[in-house]
Amino acid sequence: MTSLKEIMKKRILNDMIQSVQPANRWKIIVVDPKSVKILKNACRMHDILEENVTLVEDITRKRQPYPTKEAIYFISPTESSVQRLIDDFPPTPTDKKEAKKAAEMGPRMYAVGHVYFTSALSDALFNKIKASAATAHIKALKEMNVDFIVQESQVFTLDQPSSALALYSPLRDGARQAEILVIAKKIASTLATLGDYPYIRYYASPTPSVPQIPMLVAQAVQRELDDLARQDSDFPPPSPYKRSVLIITDRTLDMMSPILHEFTYQAMMNDLLVLEGGRYVYKAEPGESTAPDLDSNKNNVTASLDENDPIWMLIRHWHYADAVDYIRNTFNKFLTENHAASSAMQREGGGSPTDAGGIESIKAMKDTLSSLPQFQDMKSKFSAHINICQECKTMFERRQLDLVAAVEQDLATGETSKGRAIKFSQTMVDMVPALDSPNVTSADKLRLLMLYIIAQNGIDDEERRRLLGYAKLSLEESQAITNLSYWGVRMGKEKGEKDQKGKYAYHVHGKKRKAGEAEPAYDLSRWNPVLKSVLEDQLTGQLDTTLFPWLTEPAPDSPRSNHPVAASSSARAASQPSHNKHGLAPPDPQFPSSLRTTRPSWAARKRPKANSESSSSPTSASSSTPTPDAQAGDIRKNGARIIVFALGGVTYSELRIIYAIRAAFQRDVLLGSTHIAPPAQWIEFLKQMGKADVPTGDESEAASPGVSTPASASSASASALKRSETSGSIGKKKGLRGMFGKKDKEEKS
Repeated sequence: MTSLKEIMKKRILNDMIQSVQPANRWKIIVVDPKSVKILKNACRMHDILEENVTLVEDITRKRQPYPTKEAIYFISPTESSVQRLIDDFPPTPTDKKEAKKAAEMGPRMYAVGHVYFTSALSDALFNKIKASAATAHIKALKEMNVDFIVQESQVFTLDQPSSALALYSPLRDGARQAEILVIAKKIASTLATLGDYPYIRYYASPTPSVPQIPMLVAQAVQRELDDLARQDSDFPPPSPYKRSVLIITDRTLDMMSPILHEFTYQAMMNDLLVLEGGRYVYKAEPGESTAPDLDSNKNNVTASLDENDPIWMLIRHWHYADAVDYIRNTFNKFLTENHAASSAMQREGGGSPTDAGGIESIKAMKDTLSSLPQFQDMKSKFSAHINICQECKTMFERRQLDLVAAVEQDLATGETSKGRAIKFSQTMVDMVPALDSPNVTSADKLRLLMLYIIAQNGIDDEERRRLLGYAKLSLEESQAITNLSYWGVRMGKEKGEKDQKGKYAYHVHGKKRKAGEAEPAYDLSRWNPVLKSVLEDQLTGQLDTTLFPWLTEPAPDSPRSNHPVAASSSARAASQPSHNKHGLAPPDPQFPSSLRTTRPSWAARKRPKANSESSSSPTSASSSTPTPDAQAGDIRKNGARIIVFALGGVTYSELRIIYAIRAAFQRDVLLGSTHIAPPAQWIEFLKQMGKADVPTGDESEAASPGVSTPASASSASASALKRSETSGSIGKKKGLRGMFGKKDKEEKS
C-alpha cells in the first residue's frame, strides 16, 4: 500500500517538478520557510536534483538572478511570499522615474515562473498577483493541497505546536475561532491530497469544564470539504475503496500518555536524549571523518533516523532492551562472519563484544567500532544506534528511572505488576523515595506527581501540599500541575466524582485484556495509550457513540455514494451535487491524477479548480473480513481507511500504536496531529499555559521555599515505610532486561 511519504513524493516530483516541460530543461526551485519543511520531509535532495534541478533557493534571502532559467516557486499562500514573488518580476520601465526604481529593485530574477502554492490562495492575494507585472512571466499557477508535514509513512502533522494555547487556554479565547479555521483548512488540504471525503466523528469530552474543540474542528472540516466538493466536480474522484472514517479527538482523551516514561526505542530516545531539530547528533568515532553528515568543525555526526535506515525501521517500536539485543547480536554476527574485522580488532588489542554480558556489551561495541576505522559501511549502519543505546542506558541509570517508572505504571494501569488493584495510600508511600531522591530530576518528579493526581481524579489540597513539599518543585513547575485543569484534569477531590469516560477511563482501559492477548513482557511497559482501545473499537464497530458521536454517519447497508449523509441535516446532504454520474473505471489510487489544472491564461480565471489523488466510497464504519488478495497486497480492500486526528499533539507511544493496529487488523490507519510532543516539550508547554495566571493561594503556598519536607515522613520513607511489590521488585533483577522488569517464564504462568 502506498504510504503518505510516497504520495507526497509523487505529488512533488510528478505533479510539480515534472510538469514543467520539457522535463529535461534545467530548473531552479524557490521555497519559503514553511514549504521547505514539506519538501525536506517528502523528498531527499538527490531525488530533487535528479529532476534537472540546479538549485533550491530560499525566497526570503538575497539570490543571484538567473534571467535565462525557469523557476518553480513552491511557496505558502502568505502575504510575504506573494510579495517576494511579485518583486522577482519587476515591471519594464517606461520612463526615467520607473527606470530608477527598477534599478533599485534589480533585474528580473528568472525567465519565467511556475507557481505552486502549498494550499488555497485567498482571493485578495490572487488578485494582487493578477494585477502585478509578474503576471506576464507566470506560466502556471496551481494550488497543491499539501499544507502538512509527512513525518512517517502513516503519520502527518500540521507543524503547529503552539496551536493548543489558542485552543485551550482561557486567556486566549479570542484566538480560538481563527485557529480552528486554520486547522480545518489544513486537515481538508490533507484529505484532498488523499482523495478522501470521509465520514466524520469526534470525541465529545464528558468533562463540562473542557471546551468541545473536537466538535468545532469537525464541523469546520466538514464545511471545508463541502465547499471543495461544490467548487470542484472532480472531488472526490471515483475509487474502488470503501469510504474513509475521520475521527477527530484531542489530548483530553488521554493525559497519561504524554507524561509517562515509555521505553520503546523511538519514544525513549526522544524522551531522554537532547536532539537538535529532531535529529540525533553524536561525536564522530575514529574513521568517521568521511561521514556525509559530519560537521568537521565540531567533529559531530548528524544521524538521519528515517525510513532509509533499515535498522531504525525494524527496531524503532521495539522495547529498548530488545533493540539492544538485536543490535548486539547483529553486530556480533558481522564480526563472526568477517574475519578481517575480527583480525583488525584483535590487532588493536580489543576483545570480542561477546566477552561482556548484558548491558555492558554496548560499551564493548563502541570500543570495537573505534578499532575498525576501515569498515565504513558497517560503521555507518551501527554507530548511531550504538551511541543512542549507550546514552539511553546512562540516562536511565543516572535519573533512577526504574524507581520512577515502577510507580508510574501502577498509577496508569490501576494495578501492580502482579495484577492486583493498587491502593493509593500504598502508592503514595512508594512515591516518596523517588520524590526524595537527589538523583531523580525535578522534571521526573513533576511528571510523577501529575500522574498521581490524574490517576485519582484529583487529590486533597493537604495531600498535594505535602507531596509538593517532598518534591521541592519550583513555582513554575507547581503551576504546570495547576494548568492540567485546562485539559479537564480535576485538581481537588470531590466525593462521588468518578472518571466519566466509561470504558476509556484510564484504569478501565489499563486493565483491558482480550482473550488470548499476551501479558506485557516488561513490568515497566504495561501501559498502552487510550488510542489503542479507541481504534480497536472503531475497527470492530464497538466505538461508544456517546463519547464519539457521528457528524456525518454512514447509512447501514446503503448503496455506494461519494457524498456523506449528514446525521444532523439530511437536507444539506441532499442539496449536494452527485459525483458518481460517470461510469468510468477508477484511476489507480497509488498514482496522483491532475492537480488544479492551469494554462498560460491562468490569470483569466477567478479561481483554479482542484483534483485529487484517490478517494473512497461509503460504507459502514465497522471492519470487514480481509480477503486473501488484500492481505497479500492492498490492505485498503479490507475496509474503510481510518484517519485519526489528535488536537493538542501526539506522543511517540501513540505513533507505535498506529503501526501495531495496522498490522493486527490489516487495515489502513493514519494518524495526524498538530504536532508530535515528547514529554519534555509537553511539560514546557504546560508551564507556558499559565504564564499570565496568578497562582491561587494553595499552589503558591505549596510551591514556596518555606514549605519543607516533614522530617518524620522523610525518615519513614527510608526505613519504617514498606515498599509495594512492584517498585520493590524491579531492582532485584540483573542485566538489561531485569532493569525494565522483564517477566520470567514462571511469573507469566
